[in-house]
Amino acid sequence: MKMHLYLLLVAVLLSGASSTPPYNGYEQPDWTLKPNQPKDGSFEVRSYPAANWTVTSVTAPNFDVAGNIAFWRVFRYIQGSNVEAMKMAMTVPVTTEMPREDCPFCNVTYTMAFYLPSKYQLAPPKPTDGLIRTEHRAPLTVYVRRFSGWANAQDWRTQASMLHDSLLENGVLDSEVDRTRFYAVGYDSPSQLFNRRNEVWLIAV
Repeated sequence: MKMHLYLLLVAVLLSGASSTPPYNGYEQPDWTLKPNQPKDGSFEVRSYPAANWTVTSVTAPNFDVAGNIAFWRVFRYIQGSNVEAMKMAMTVPVTTEMPREDCPFCNVTYTMAFYLPSKYQLAPPKPTDGLIRTEHRAPLTVYVRRFSGWANAQDWRTQASMLHDSLLENGVLDSEVDRTRFYAVGYDSPSQLFNRRNEVWLIAV
């Protein structure tokens, strides 16, 4: 089964760049809409194939602190802080795994990921920073809620809660969702002040 998934990934990667259109000029991973979309249009159900992502984890009291540290750490990697000194184009989205918080002031570990450009998927440049790693993500189905504006740590969790409410209203059971975590997903550079695209993803199980 593992070999079958690997061969499928190789076939997809050898076919060329992502077939999903770029977002504002940035490459993004392929994804498709699942047939079971909600009638009220309050969220999307997407399917993502297996792919490699560059990730780092930061333990901090909140996402506002962790996100800044993690972003620049991975950004340095794509700017050439790797064994091959290879500069890679920025891609979207930037995803951060947001774990469940045990208490308002407890440290938790956030994991941020950049999608590896398609030309590096089969042979990701090796990081020089031991805190950076390549993560192979298995095929993923996610429930997606989109929103705009500048999002802080609380905004992400509020939006994830609103997505969960929409799932229940549309007949999606809690047993069909991973409730231990969600993804905070960004598409725009810090320099973009308006019309920002943000998403929260809940993982289908």
